[in-house]
Order: sequence, then C-alpha cells, then structure tokens
Amino acid sequence: MSSIAFKNFHDAGQAVLHFLRQKFGFDLWMITRVEGNDWIVLQAEDHGYDVKPGRVFNWADSFCSHMVQGHAPRIAPRSEDVPLYASAPIAQQVNIKAYIGQPLVKEDGSLFGTLCAIDPEPKSEKIIEDGGLVELFGNLLSHILQREIRENEQIRLHERLQNEAVIDAMTGVYNRRGWNQFICTEEERCKTYGHPAAVFMIDLNGLKAINDQQGHAEGDRFIEQAAFILRNSLRQEDLLARLG
Repeated sequence: MSSIAFKNFHDAGQAVLHFLRQKFGFDLWMITRVEGNDWIVLQAEDHGYDVKPGRVFNWADSFCSHMVQGHAPRIAPRSEDVPLYASAPIAQQVNIKAYIGQPLVKEDGSLFGTLCAIDPEPKSEKIIEDGGLVELFGNLLSHILQREIRENEQIRLHERLQNEAVIDAMTGVYNRRGWNQFICTEEERCKTYGHPAAVFMIDLNGLKAINDQQGHAEGDRFIEQAAFILRNSLRQEDLLARLG
C-alpha cells in the first residue's frame, strides 16, 4: 500500500481489502459486521461472487462463526479438508475451496465483525506463512474502528447539545428540524458500521379532545407529560423528537 493518510475506517478498509486481494489473489475479500445472527457485509473487494456492501448472511452458517470461536483455523488453503468448514451451510450455497478470516473487535474486546476472504479454488499451503500479515491488518482495522466509534460518540453528543435551534421549546426534546438533521447523520453511521437502528412513531391519542374540551393549555401539559415520561425512558444513545 502507498503511504496514504486515511480519512476514516471506510477508506482504511478499502485500502486493506485491495492490498490483500493483490497479495493473496482471493476472489472475495470482505469487512463484515456481526449483529445477533446477522452477518452484514460492510465492504467488499469482489471479483466473482457478486457480493455487495449491505448484503446480509446468516452468521451461524458462516465459516467465520467457527473461526472466531477457535474451533477452526483462520487460514484454510483447502477449506474442504476442515470438517466444520466443509459442513457449514454456506459451503452448500456458495463455491468455497479456500478461506481466510480474522476477527475485528470492539474496545471492550467483544466481537464487531470479521476481515475475511474466500475463493473457489484451493490455495497453496504457503499462504499460512503470511497469517501474521492478515492478523496485523485485522488488529489495525480494529484499532481504527475503536477510535472512530469513540470519536463519533463524542461528536454525536456535541451535536445534540450545541444548537438550541433544533430543540422544541415546550418539551425540551428535538423539533422537526433537529430530527431531520440528526436522522441523516445517523443513517450514514448505520451504513458505515452496520449499526442496528429502529424508529418508533408515537401518536398521543385524545389530544384533540383535550384541546377542545379543556383548552390548549391542558393539551400542552399533556404533551409535556408524555415527553417527560419518554425522555426518562431513553438510553444515552437514543433520540427523541416532537414532529407534530
């Protein structure tokens, strides 16, 4: 690899995949994320398998699920000779004859995903000698990932606190402008790191009747009370907004 100052985890990942493809010649190199039983492709250097970023496989079906547990080797020049790999469901779905895998870990040591490769042809046993290189790149990517996630968490917190223009004056939660601003940022982060996310829309039943029968001041108190209850039920990473 040339001496490039990588801007982020994505750029570093692309460079690593390209270099390893040139070094080992495997048809598919991937950086993946594991979330529950979802095995999510974040980046891919693909030359024959038609695998693109965003594709989701079953984690339990994969070679990597055995590799990270230490039940099967990180480098298998002839994967058919490894019983767990030969019998893995993904081997029945995709033509795999050689495999390389390396865990990517979070700051607390838990599994984030994998750096891995597959090829439809067996490889020379000599590739095992370069296992340290794959491990080195895996460790470097893990370090870059950990630092970037940590920095993004701080940026995310700062973004939430810095601008009063995105806060609803009545409830103290985000207004529609704040929601639109932060949802775009969160969507990009989810794409980059494969983070799971969910959006819940909550309708306050009976608000119109309260406004009509008891007055808008009572309706406002109803909204404030609902926002207070929801706000105190959130985790630190959650976002609450009033859109109506």
